[in-house]
Amino acid sequence: MEVVHDDEGLMQYSTEAVQASEERPILIDRFLNDATEVDVDCVGDGRDYVVAGVMEHIEEAGIHSGDSACALPPFSLPKEIVAEIARQALALAKHLKVVGCMNVQFAVQGRDIYVLEANPRASRTVPFVGKATGLPWAKIAALCTVGKSLVEQGIRGTTVPNI
Repeated sequence: MEVVHDDEGLMQYSTEAVQASEERPILIDRFLNDATEVDVDCVGDGRDYVVAGVMEHIEEAGIHSGDSACALPPFSLPKEIVAEIARQALALAKHLKVVGCMNVQFAVQGRDIYVLEANPRASRTVPFVGKATGLPWAKIAALCTVGKSLVEQGIRGTTVPNI
């Protein structure tokens, strides 16, 4: 893995990588400067879906989520951006027919929203979201996986902690 800053560096790296192994593809990522990273945890029962929490990373985008800290609710993003992020996370969960937890990582650069990754599973943020919202999201998700609907559990809509 190498960070390159220009076309010349990319050409040099790709030449060296091919010499090391012609059978393996080269993955190229582009870093988003001045972006804010956002984690979203949502829960679904296969029919209904809710956002458990939208968390804004304290550090700049690109810091691994395991090495970062989050704030819930987001502290610097406009409400309409947060609402659009939540809408996109729920759309992904519905499309993927997730039952249980799902974590989506976004980056926001200006008014542009990028999906970095979507994981149809619980992430390390679920306990934090549970404590911040006062709801046992891991338990709620686990009950969904064994057939208990969100409605049966009394879960309707997103919970935003009081600050």
